[in-house]
Amino acid sequence: MIRWLTLYHRVTTGGILWRIFIFFVLLAALWAPLALVVYGAGYWFGQRNLASTIALIGLYSCFMVNAWAWGHWVHGWQRPFVAYGLIFARQFWLDALVALGVGVGLVACLFGLEVLFGWAALNPRPLLDIALEGLAVGIGIGLAEELLFRGWLLTELHSSISRWSAIIWSGMIFAIAHFIKPFSEVLSTSPQFLGLLLLGMILASGRYINRCHGVARPFTSLGLPIGFHAGLVWGYYIVDVADLVVPSGRVPEWVTGIHGNPLSGALGVTILGSIFLLSALKLRSE
Repeated sequence: MIRWLTLYHRVTTGGILWRIFIFFVLLAALWAPLALVVYGAGYWFGQRNLASTIALIGLYSCFMVNAWAWGHWVHGWQRPFVAYGLIFARQFWLDALVALGVGVGLVACLFGLEVLFGWAALNPRPLLDIALEGLAVGIGIGLAEELLFRGWLLTELHSSISRWSAIIWSGMIFAIAHFIKPFSEVLSTSPQFLGLLLLGMILASGRYINRCHGVARPFTSLGLPIGFHAGLVWGYYIVDVADLVVPSGRVPEWVTGIHGNPLSGALGVTILGSIFLLSALKLRSE
């Protein structure tokens, strides 16, 4: 055991880029045997979709194990997930709830403006089932991506570089990670890059924003990023799956969003840019 820990420390010692690289190498080493078995079984029994789902759950489980071991053995933290921002205190839940409302409200405002300006038409329909599905999807994606990008990654970056540098770099990595796909899809979705970059930096800024004023000890956690991310996904899921808002064709796609995605539209990018500016000003004032 001591030999393994000594080897672990040697391998994980180095600059920030090396440490990030080694973290994902270790993650791949943990997940590869499981993936081989699961995908093999899925192919053998003709259950490829189920195998993909189980493999994805296994990948995130391996990430949780790797992140805990990394924080405990590389940084010496007794409670690594608390260091990553998972602080299940009352303020965490309040922050998440407020940010959830802000996120879904922002989506409603964006598409509401499109309808108001005549750029899109509202297509009302029953939404309860879709809204419940969207909430579950939003919470799942919000928790998973925020623990990775604004939890482990941002914490690791901030341990070696300044807070603002960590925010910018984590935003860049977040945006780039969304383009790990076939080259044809990279080209077709490339207009989303600026929107993803701004969103990543907003979420990273949210990790350090203290929502409560006048407290002796600022409370910063993943509550705001998880809630805001979940709210955005929830709101967009409802609009997209229910075809709730249909473009009118009165303005070019680049205004409302190429392929219907607000992250690649001038309106969405303008709103995200404004929010990032506000979050930057908020951070400077603290």
